[in-house]
Amino acid sequence: MAVILVLEDDTATRDTLTETLGRVFPRARVIATRTDAGPTVVGREGTTVVLAALPVAERICREQPYLAARVVALTHAMGPETLMRAEALGVFASLRAPASAEHLQAVLGPMLDG
Repeated sequence: MAVILVLEDDTATRDTLTETLGRVFPRARVIATRTDAGPTVVGREGTTVVLAALPVAERICREQPYLAARVVALTHAMGPETLMRAEALGVFASLRAPASAEHLQAVLGPMLDG
C-alpha cells in the first residue's frame, strides 16, 4: 500500500491536503503531521511520497539524501531558480501551492501507481 506523508504545520492546510489526498487516492494511506515530526515518521511508516512546503522538502533531501521516498515540494514560487535549486537538492517534483486535486493526481499518480 502506498503511503503519502504530509508535513505541514498549519492545521487547516494539513487537514485540507489530507482530505483531498484521501479522496484522490483512496487506496493510499495518508499520514499528516507537523514538520518537526517528519524525519522520524518518514522512516517508520514506509513512506512512498513526502509532500511538504519547499523549505521542508529541501531540508529532508539535505538531511536524508538516501531516502527511498520521493519528496514533492509545495511552493508559491515556481521560477526557474527555485525549481533548479530544489531539483539539485533532490526534490523529485514541485507543485504550486495550494495544489488542486487535479494537480496532485497528475504529479503523484504515477508515483503511487507504480
